Amino acid sequence: MNKKYSIFITVLFCMFIFGFGIAHFIVPDRESSEQENTNLSQFKAPTLETLRSGEFMEKFEKYYNDQFPLRDQWVHLKARSEWALGKQENNKVYFGTDGRTLFAHFTRISREDLERRVSFVNKLGENLDVPVYFSLVPDKSGALPYLLPDNAPNVDDNSTIQQAKELCGEKVSFIDMTDWLGNPSGDEELMGISSFYRTDHHWTSMGAYWGYVVLMEGMGRDIHVLAWDQKALVSDSFYGTTYSASGAGWVEPDSIYTIVPEGGTKGRVTVTRYPEGKPIEGGLYYPEKLEVKDKYAYFLGGNQPLCVIRNPDAAGGKLLVVRDSYSDSLAPFLAEEFQEVHLFDLRYNNMSLKKYVEENGIDQVLVLYSSNNFNTDQNLFKLGL
Repeated sequence: MNKKYSIFITVLFCMFIFGFGIAHFIVPDRESSEQENTNLSQFKAPTLETLRSGEFMEKFEKYYNDQFPLRDQWVHLKARSEWALGKQENNKVYFGTDGRTLFAHFTRISREDLERRVSFVNKLGENLDVPVYFSLVPDKSGALPYLLPDNAPNVDDNSTIQQAKELCGEKVSFIDMTDWLGNPSGDEELMGISSFYRTDHHWTSMGAYWGYVVLMEGMGRDIHVLAWDQKALVSDSFYGTTYSASGAGWVEPDSIYTIVPEGGTKGRVTVTRYPEGKPIEGGLYYPEKLEVKDKYAYFLGGNQPLCVIRNPDAAGGKLLVVRDSYSDSLAPFLAEEFQEVHLFDLRYNNMSLKKYVEENGIDQVLVLYSSNNFNTDQNLFKLGL
């Protein structure tokens, strides 16, 4: 290495270090990263106490990393480098073999823990005098295993669903949808639209419709057939939470479709939301949510303690769904079937389910979770209260 080349490398290194250091203080701090869907650390002035404890340096290091110039571009570069080197994952996200689909890690639990969780569902069945149904939505890795990289360890093999089915008591009817949500042929044209978003963990409207079909069959009800070829595209720029964690900037966005119009097929569906305990008028869809990062909140406006959908033209009675976010895109299909659909979220609602069922004349209950959410939710104990 000659002297001129050594000088060039030294100057380049100094420009890189000091250039980014100066840029860090010139460029305004960002409050959040839309790419990563997370809030970013903000600078906090040191105090004598935080300097002595070392707390200031810890928080400053995180602040500096969060506010590093061109952070999003560096995140993309890291993910692309991992992929180019043949690595199958980045930041706990697997790269699908099609180069387009992303899979988040699946949380597997012991049979003892699963038995404890299912016992809460069984307790709910024992407490109520109405039919109680229970179903788990397969994780994307369990529904679309043919797109997973070889030997990916943290994925769903659908054992959670099969074991939960075995653990159900006599008062609970389990509805198995593992054979419905997937496309073993890999033919996306034949499938029309995938059952799951490529960049998110949720099922698509098509997946939710397939879920509706198997749920209605499991509940002994006729299926309200909808013409899927009349679907409406509402967004072609949806990047989900899995994408945000992956850094996979080369992946194309998802599209969001609907088939049930606002107000239902007959225009008489009404929605009442209870975001803070008091009723306010709502809707099946929230177009303004398509302008923000979390576009999945387009369905029902996002998470909420309680939401009641009414359809006087429906043939069914009153259904209560103990829900997670998967029920949001399922709700328009259920609204075509039942006169009332009560969406009850245990994370934000502490009301007694038994009392709620009795006071509102509910005649059937569905406990519906994704497999991963059922394995991790810390509020299932409320089912048995």
